[in-house]
Amino acid sequence: MLIDTQEALERVKPKLLACMDPCVDTETTGLSIFGNASRERDKVIGIAIDIESEAYYFPFRHLQGRNLPMECMEFFQSYLSNSHRTYGGWNYGYDMHMMDFDGIDIVPNFEDGMLALHLVNENEPDFKLKSVADRYGIGDGSLQESILEDKVFDTCQQMGLECSRSPRAANNVKSMMYVLDPADVEPYACDDVRLTRGLLNLLKPALRHYGLYDIWKQVNYYSYIVTMMEHRGMLIDPELINKYQEEAKGKSQDALNRLYEVAGFELNPNSSKKVCEFLGVESSAAERLVEVIDAGGEDAEKAKLVQEARGWLSVDSRYYTPYLSLIDKDNVLHCSLNLMGTYTGRLSCSNPNLQAVAKQTDIFKVKDVFVAREGYTMIQADYKQAEMRLVTHYTKDATMRGLIESGADLHSATAEMLDIPRNAAKRINFSVIYGIGYRTLAKNLRVEEKVAKDYLNKYHALYPGFRKLMYECEDFAQQNGYIEMWSGRIRHFNTPECDPHKAMSNLIQGGVAEIVRVAISRLFPAIADLGGHMLLQVHDSVTFEVPDEKLGLALRTIKTIMEDFDFVPKVGVDIEYGKSWGSFEKWDPEESREVGLPCT
Repeated sequence: MLIDTQEALERVKPKLLACMDPCVDTETTGLSIFGNASRERDKVIGIAIDIESEAYYFPFRHLQGRNLPMECMEFFQSYLSNSHRTYGGWNYGYDMHMMDFDGIDIVPNFEDGMLALHLVNENEPDFKLKSVADRYGIGDGSLQESILEDKVFDTCQQMGLECSRSPRAANNVKSMMYVLDPADVEPYACDDVRLTRGLLNLLKPALRHYGLYDIWKQVNYYSYIVTMMEHRGMLIDPELINKYQEEAKGKSQDALNRLYEVAGFELNPNSSKKVCEFLGVESSAAERLVEVIDAGGEDAEKAKLVQEARGWLSVDSRYYTPYLSLIDKDNVLHCSLNLMGTYTGRLSCSNPNLQAVAKQTDIFKVKDVFVAREGYTMIQADYKQAEMRLVTHYTKDATMRGLIESGADLHSATAEMLDIPRNAAKRINFSVIYGIGYRTLAKNLRVEEKVAKDYLNKYHALYPGFRKLMYECEDFAQQNGYIEMWSGRIRHFNTPECDPHKAMSNLIQGGVAEIVRVAISRLFPAIADLGGHMLLQVHDSVTFEVPDEKLGLALRTIKTIMEDFDFVPKVGVDIEYGKSWGSFEKWDPEESREVGLPCT
């Protein structure tokens, strides 16, 4: 039902207020939540709400037809931010971002159907509302979508406006919906919230049946925290970026000249074929260059030259220029943290991918440009040896446990005990949970297969529990179609594409992701109490921003919360802090002087 007058809104308010679990969806001018250098942020053009007995569409910014006056938004600022209601949504984090700019607070009390489906079956072909509803026989969403897209395209042509049917285009049919009369959008908008309620009604019993309902509640809260992190964003120093851009221009030519001299010709460091010929390798990927460098010798020096030239040539195009194009008007960079990006529940990141920022070096001074806001200090807390500690918890391997608890360098200690090179021990330690075989190891280490097989045999003789766990996980996944992580979250092996051989790596990777998720959910209220903010999660680490005067208390609180798990060996956290991401110094919890507090 279309509600486009104040009188009509007054008539339906009692029904809205009586509903304690409205399903909510926004229609917007596009997907640019925060705007950037080339585009203003997009806006909400209307809000759809389903109260089960009826669905309504409330238009506000349509180009044609009648809209509600903007002062009517005041009602929704209260109604959609009420802690006593539970809001149903599909990818609801996006809607909360968009509504926040109209004064509707981001709230934790919501139920996201998309997150529910991901828990019930993370192997779904996709998680788009319309296609999911089609697969489960709910409504006719695809038909309504098709009708709407045709109307938008035809109307734009009549008005002489650029419009594309490609979903990737800036002016795609969905982003141009605002050109229509609200009456043309109402069937589509109301269908969205009806489908959301229908899918929630289908998924809730399934969650309870599989013992995942409580996990879903936790993941919804985690999604709220992630939305808050995205909304806060990370402050960028544009002037420092400009300085580093100029440096990269000069340094790149110098690096190329030195590479040309050694190669004897103008070798393009980005030509995979030429680099492979130059180094005598089958792949020129960045990780392969690292392996060549780690192996030492003449080829290592050549690989370093290629690596340096590539670095100076790419640092601007990969980082500096994209960052300048993506920051909002306040020089804040907002990435997208995706709860649906992996099978195991581990967050992925995009637009831009801040989980793939290069390690701080003389070339890649990228982290320097992320700075703390005035009056704040940044903190990064990183779970150390997280995967190795969790796999040791499952295997109960006494030797590995002893090394971890003694604070030994795991790679050097393993190399010494097995009488193998450190780079081989390091490679196996990092790869053992993935079930690495001797052929792959031989390629990675550039050794004969019989040598790699000997390394692995020695390793598994020293740590016998690792191979045993791998076989147990693989057998369980084959027989039961799933494995269960320590938290109760499920990884399903219910399609031909799911490889049970990966069951142990999924158990460990997913288990570490669950540790981080639970820790973040505990950390959020504590950091908020200190006036701080969570900024980013990068795999096993979390980045914060806290008031300078609360730094000491924040550091102790973070360590206390993040290490509060009952695993053997215990989880451990390394914590750093500073005024920029690239200038962190390590915090020693044993130091006598309290960080951020006056000396006594």
